[in-house]
Amino acid sequence: MTVEATSTRSAPTGDGPASEAALDQRPNDTHQAMKLGLRHRYYLQFADIATLAVSAVLGAVALNLVSPARANYIDFVNASVDIVVAIAAMAMALHLHGLYRRPAARLRPSEWWRPGVIARCVPTGALLALFIDAFVLRDGRGMTLTAAVAMTLPAILLVPLGRRLIARTMDPTVSRILVIGTGPISDRLTSRLQRCPDTFVVGHVDDDVAPGTSSPVLGNLSDLPAVCAAYKIDRVIVGFPNTSDAIVLEALRQLQGRVPISEIPRYFELHNWRSEAEELHGLTLMHLPTASLGPSARIMKRVMDVTLATCALVAASPVLLAIALAIKLDTRGPVFFRQERGGQGGVPFRIFKFRSMTADAWQKRNTVAQLNESDGPLFKMENDPRVTRVGAFIRKTSLDELPQLINVVRGEMSLVGPRPLPTEEADRIDGAAGLARLDAKPGITGLWQVCGRSDLSYADLQHLDSVYVRSWSLMWDVRIMAKTPRVVFARSGAY
Repeated sequence: MTVEATSTRSAPTGDGPASEAALDQRPNDTHQAMKLGLRHRYYLQFADIATLAVSAVLGAVALNLVSPARANYIDFVNASVDIVVAIAAMAMALHLHGLYRRPAARLRPSEWWRPGVIARCVPTGALLALFIDAFVLRDGRGMTLTAAVAMTLPAILLVPLGRRLIARTMDPTVSRILVIGTGPISDRLTSRLQRCPDTFVVGHVDDDVAPGTSSPVLGNLSDLPAVCAAYKIDRVIVGFPNTSDAIVLEALRQLQGRVPISEIPRYFELHNWRSEAEELHGLTLMHLPTASLGPSARIMKRVMDVTLATCALVAASPVLLAIALAIKLDTRGPVFFRQERGGQGGVPFRIFKFRSMTADAWQKRNTVAQLNESDGPLFKMENDPRVTRVGAFIRKTSLDELPQLINVVRGEMSLVGPRPLPTEEADRIDGAAGLARLDAKPGITGLWQVCGRSDLSYADLQHLDSVYVRSWSLMWDVRIMAKTPRVVFARSGAY
């Protein structure tokens, strides 16, 4: 098989048993990678135990402060065995929840930082401590369970932090990935993986190469074992190959057990981290998660919104007063701009923003309509003549959106959510992806803010809003809020 510079095909030809033997005789660097993965896992276990120990100390101190009369109840000299057992119970819970399940290979950065999973481990650890207290120690004091409960909150905060810190000290590992299939979906997968520092897409294999494929095609499905051996592949991802299912299945059976294999679900757009596999009469099914937030998720999100928005309003009050004064001195008109926006469930609400345009800007909209730079029903202009001098600054820095904290406290908006669109623009959005945004409250920031802001197309905005609603998690909200200041200060896509 010839090698072509245009990346059409460049791979060793598979020859049955010889290819399989080559795969079994991969170079020693694969073995070194396995050893590196094991070492990383040991470091991770050490970090978890260390942070659990610190959590136990903090929990005991907090308990003594809350209940001084029982200051001797948690005594680390007399109760050291109970404390150690409580730490062991929590560490065992982390293991039972699969935080060390990845065998031998490479731990990706996302696997170091898993606070949601760690939070779910805490009740398991408490139950283990209760079992040990009742059936192993049998001292009747309940010290092991008390220590486990006392360390709960510190553990939820400190264990992810310890994992994050230990991850920064580790040698970076890069997974070499081979994609089965060519075409738009496979190219999209490759593009996304290439943006991740811990993955490198070596190329694709397919029997019928799709036109316009931009990534290198390394061979046919029959070449799969030889390609994996020659290019030292760490993981194979099955996309949507232009090959019969029987041929793909046979190729994967030859590879199974030698290289980790993952598969993209057929309707991957509807899946997220809440998707679950279930067995029904011997068939493995993927359960599609609900597209809306559940009651507990809404409560957690609301508590975070009210707490942070109230604190932000108090802390930013001097800035709010300064901006209000600057707007008054710059041009005539009100300080605040109030407008009806589409809210959760399509219910309209009046949004608060600092006025960044002339007082008659809304009446002049028809005169600048032909200058609209956005596709779809949205209206955007980079150099809008209606923007005032102060308005240009507060729009670039997103300071004009600070009054929306009032909407958050009132329950009309959230800190993170879909973009709040004017009612006439929101009413023109259709399709399943566009309607999904109605399941959540609009946000001051969101995926649209950290992924391009005003530079986004109408289709991109719809997609990001839909992805956010379908894949919501409390930690994702925290990450989006953490990324927002960097995007705002960079002023990218803001106008």
